[in-house]
Amino acid sequence: ERLIGKIVKISPEGWGFIISKNIKFTRIFFHWSALNQDTLHFTELERGMVVEFEPLDVPDKGVRAIRIRVLEDNEAEVDD
Repeated sequence: ERLIGKIVKISPEGWGFIISKNIKFTRIFFHWSALNQDTLHFTELERGMVVEFEPLDVPDKGVRAIRIRVLEDNEAEVDD
């Protein structure tokens, strides 16, 4: 299942968080290695960018985003 979300935090160490209206009240962790090869490089990501991803439930750690792809502005709308 692919979900739409928005990047809300990016760390220079190579990780960040996404929010999605499909997973309420949760900041979804992602690592730079979860980015698809056909999307932007981690250093090009910015807060507020809309992304498509697959949620992965990691026991004792919560939900992580994998197979992340940055969407063009007109591909999706995300509620804040």
